[in-house]
Amino acid sequence: MFYFVKMEEEQHPVIGFGLEYGNQLIYCEAIMQDNHYDVLFDGKWTASLAHNDDWNWMQASGVILPDETIAEIGFKIESYYQ
Repeated sequence: MFYFVKMEEEQHPVIGFGLEYGNQLIYCEAIMQDNHYDVLFDGKWTASLAHNDDWNWMQASGVILPDETIAEIGFKIESYYQ
């Protein structure tokens, strides 16, 4: 798996990667915001993810995603910064 990173604006980095979802490989982008990440699937806004008080990833809004998908997206975001 490989990662693409592009910068829309200096304050809002975008992390992009392939993600298997619904038996398809899609292009997922996570766009850093002030208190969450906006998640786009194939260029369409799908959800917002954030940390809860225990620093676990949770979905804040959007299309209801399986817990495994939320965890995988969170892992990809964290892996980029390590």
